[in-house]
Amino acid sequence: WETEVSVIVRALKAAWDEISKPPSFVKGDEFEGFIRKNLFPVDHYDLVHKTHDFASNRSDYVETSKEPDFKFRSRKSGKEFFVEAKYRSGFYKRAVEWCKPYQLKRYKAIDKETPVYVAIGVGNNPSSPEQMFLIPMRNIKYTRLFESFLRQFQVQADMPGVSKLDTIV
Repeated sequence: WETEVSVIVRALKAAWDEISKPPSFVKGDEFEGFIRKNLFPVDHYDLVHKTHDFASNRSDYVETSKEPDFKFRSRKSGKEFFVEAKYRSGFYKRAVEWCKPYQLKRYKAIDKETPVYVAIGVGNNPSSPEQMFLIPMRNIKYTRLFESFLRQFQVQADMPGVSKLDTIV
């Protein structure tokens, strides 16, 4: 009897965590799923680390959540790198605000040890963005990035761009 109650309580807690998750976190989770499936698929990239979800951090903040969303290892080259995933519904005044100044500073510091890339999806929805950009952190100087700057880092959003990504990462 206690076991069944325990299972029911855990299920209710999981459902509550999902219902009470802020919409921005839901979009972030969807976009991270898109990134893993389409840009860094399992058959080409090992997942070394993924930051913890909203529910985990709400009850007990995990310090590695300050790192970018993913750490991958290329199966082809063996190189490890971080990816920070950001989805935006559209451009505002021809630009996207992708992070806060303190985050930019933190990602720049991490990039000195291990390469960091920022994956920005824009338009349509988080699980199928209209445009996709993959920018090396070394090329980023600002928290706001203009569409004209991003164009040079555009990658195919609707299929794994493995050959192109292998030249980038």
